Amino acid sequence: MGQFFEYVKIAYKSITSNKGRTFLTMLGIIIGIASVIMITGLGSGVKNALDGSLGDLFRGQTYIYTVGEEDVTIDDIEYIKENVDGLKMCTPEQVIIGTSHSVKGDFTVEYYMVNETYEYYSVEGLLCGRYFTEDECKTGKNVAIIDEVGAQSYFGSTDVVGQTVIVETYDAELEYRIIGVRKAKDSELMNLLSGASNTRFKLEVPYSHYIYATGDTWYMDYMNSMLVSSEDEDIENILKRIVSILEARHDVRGEECFKIDSFESYMEDINRIIGYVTMFIGFVSAISLLVGGIGVMNIMLVSVTERTCEIGIRKALGARTGSIMTQFLAESAMITFVGGLLGVILGYVGAEGLCLLVSAIVKLPVHISVNILIALGATLFSVGIGLFFGIFPAKKAAALNPIEALRQE
Repeated sequence: MGQFFEYVKIAYKSITSNKGRTFLTMLGIIIGIASVIMITGLGSGVKNALDGSLGDLFRGQTYIYTVGEEDVTIDDIEYIKENVDGLKMCTPEQVIIGTSHSVKGDFTVEYYMVNETYEYYSVEGLLCGRYFTEDECKTGKNVAIIDEVGAQSYFGSTDVVGQTVIVETYDAELEYRIIGVRKAKDSELMNLLSGASNTRFKLEVPYSHYIYATGDTWYMDYMNSMLVSSEDEDIENILKRIVSILEARHDVRGEECFKIDSFESYMEDINRIIGYVTMFIGFVSAISLLVGGIGVMNIMLVSVTERTCEIGIRKALGARTGSIMTQFLAESAMITFVGGLLGVILGYVGAEGLCLLVSAIVKLPVHISVNILIALGATLFSVGIGLFFGIFPAKKAAALNPIEALRQE
């Protein structure tokens, strides 16, 4: 153990004798390790943030859509709503685009035809007012829910319960009484996903009112999807039962005319893409470790040349070949170890800065997420780089003939 510390002491003196050159040698290692930590930290942070924020909004929600000529009917939805236990939401979601005019100008209206269970679409709930009831939905009342951003833009206030909105959709002009305001999302990203803007707002209305007001049943007769959600842990079996019911009602058993499209499957795809991108960028960043290792080998070869006489004296005094080799390996390992530590620190700081920048841009809470094992592994990997690229200079130093080495003084 005492001999090991002696090697470390000698290595430290050698490294600190030329600080500038040593730092430049470490630079490739520092940049490589820092890049890997930054990319993995930011990638994991973004994945966690998306899973958390989108998960709060969409987790448990599933679209069941049709393939081919089959359609989902209102009768299908009503039957499933009444006969399948564990469902929180079971609704059509037909969307058309309309226009509306106010003293503030023209607005684009996202006109959602849904039923009363759509109240549970968002965890934010209502800012004020109430949602329409099952009875209001069945009787086609002209009531509506407006989103908070839209209410502020259209009316100049969110205190709009009792106000009216006139929506022009194709050849129809529909008037609605606002009975509730849907609370806005907590981040700009979520509001972007919901379509909120200064000239666009979302209106949720009973699907039946459009039919009663216009006599047009086309939108509800030809639906290619329905939206369901459940907090039941047995959600997979619930979804399979819904598909089985739809197949039985449409007499298409075994034809796979109805598919399940869940939030969880979307998140798996998103996480997979982010993972691939993170892995690729991390791989590119890791190339600098190879460059840094070559730099270490180059500097160690220079060191061997500069200290040829010293090596000759040590060998003449009885130093073994193994001790000479160990000394130079200790130096290269120390250079890369210190470079690795600095890279980890710089990587953490850089990742935290990137997370803060992303959070400020999209208003999404992104927090650095780096496994301590990754940081430890990166540091040990840098030491391995030093040992690997230090072998050739160390072997060259250890193989020097003491007489030839002394002659080079």
